[in-house]
Amino acid sequence: MKIALLQCNTVTGDVAGNAERILAAVREAAAQGADLCVTPELALCGVAPGSYLRAEDFAEGCKAGLQMLADALQDGPPLLVGAPVASVYASGLLSNAAILVQKGRWSVVSRKVYQTYGQDSEARFFDRGVSCGILALDGWRLGVVLCQESATEDGAFWKTQYASGHNPLMELVQRGVDAIVHMAAVPFSKGVQRLSEQMLSHVAARHHVHLFSVNMVGGNDSRVYNGQSLAFDPTGQILARGKAFAEDVLLVDTAGSGGIVHPRPACLPEAIWDALTLGVRDFVHKCGLEKAIVALSGGMDSALVLCVAAEALGADNVTAVLMPSPYSSEGSVSDSLELAENLGVRTLTLPIEPVMESFSAALAPGLDLFETFPGDTTFENLQARIRGIMVSSLANRARALVLNTGNKSECAVGYSTLYGDTVGALGVIADLTKTEVYTLAGWYNHHRQATIIPQAIFDKAPSAELRPGQKDSDSLPPYDVLDPVLESLIFAGQTAAQPQDADEGLRKEVRRKLFAAEFKRRQEPLGLHISRMPFGTGWQVPVAGRYRMP
Repeated sequence: MKIALLQCNTVTGDVAGNAERILAAVREAAAQGADLCVTPELALCGVAPGSYLRAEDFAEGCKAGLQMLADALQDGPPLLVGAPVASVYASGLLSNAAILVQKGRWSVVSRKVYQTYGQDSEARFFDRGVSCGILALDGWRLGVVLCQESATEDGAFWKTQYASGHNPLMELVQRGVDAIVHMAAVPFSKGVQRLSEQMLSHVAARHHVHLFSVNMVGGNDSRVYNGQSLAFDPTGQILARGKAFAEDVLLVDTAGSGGIVHPRPACLPEAIWDALTLGVRDFVHKCGLEKAIVALSGGMDSALVLCVAAEALGADNVTAVLMPSPYSSEGSVSDSLELAENLGVRTLTLPIEPVMESFSAALAPGLDLFETFPGDTTFENLQARIRGIMVSSLANRARALVLNTGNKSECAVGYSTLYGDTVGALGVIADLTKTEVYTLAGWYNHHRQATIIPQAIFDKAPSAELRPGQKDSDSLPPYDVLDPVLESLIFAGQTAAQPQDADEGLRKEVRRKLFAAEFKRRQEPLGLHISRMPFGTGWQVPVAGRYRMP
């Protein structure tokens, strides 16, 4: 059998457009002799549709999309497509399903049994199915599972709710199948591809079946899907791997040599870079825009974001805005201009001192009513807010999105100004610690075989430059000390007692800052996710809470 895994980049909510994309991939697969085509889960409506599913016209649109596919596929290979359909229960909800489209008709093969409760919270929107389905085709019995239903029943690689009780995968195997077809939408995170390959190989070998896994590709708000669809033989040996971070029609021939085994990214920084560039490109384009604005400070965070934006959107579609203040060093301006020139990005320099003076004069009568206090940052924050107003106004006129340049370390401890450097439509490096930012920047220069990011930006001490001689280290521990403590606190199950070589007082202070900064995080732009525990839907703590380390 020749199975085509259609690694699609869909737009959530664009059912008609997604149907056209799927049809184009089916035609390409048919030209290669495919006997069956398979899409990722929810390919027809797009991943993570959320409350769209509660709109009656959305459900009707999905039915119309299925009929559109059926009408267009009177001949040619059958298609297994992921789409929402009516539940078997009288709940009024939809089910996440695998649909067979063949000879002008469509029918439900399988409704997803396992529901996620974490970041995606499928259980809020979908009804569970009863059991996974089996498709009989050309003498093969193909068991069809959706995403997490492929998890192993013995908990070999990650915990599932199958540890006790109902296990749809095991039931499929007991009913007798020759292969498992796995329709997935697994977002990228550090290390997820190797873990997925190990798990799926284990499933194929354990049950002695072929396994075909098709994964979504593309950016969808915070999440980026890396593709890299997979096929394994009954011994668990890999037969084929799809392209990374790109659309693909991966043809797998079970009677021949399998298919193409495309390489994984050579290293973690390369995978992160690919995820960020794809995430930015798809976010901007799927929002119906083409251009972006980046506030360029002369520091490493904004330098890296500018590099990502230039590659993702093209240098001609990016504007770098320099907004020096009386506290900006000469190097911050010259380094920024050098970087922009290296990238071919247009720059705009707007000094903020005149605006600072105007704001200060306008605020004076009100500020005089209140006493100042040690550590008062009113005028430091004012500078950041002026810059936020300026880039937001430029974005309005340019029909562009502002790309936020904050990193995870700053976000974690609240080292930012609300309505200032937190403005933006998308946090490009929001899930990268400061240490990871420097690592990725170093990889980028090495990858480009040129000093695109000037060495001076690597060498200078990080600083917000909001007062004379200011450095980040005035308010925070060195990032190589701070970041390991933060990561131990952020990841589930970790406590402030880790890492063990960190000072006890430091751990307590970092934890205090982490919880106290939640009110800022709730108001920051969504950020691209590249870790297993990003801020946002994966991190839920109260704003007005009092839990602190004893």
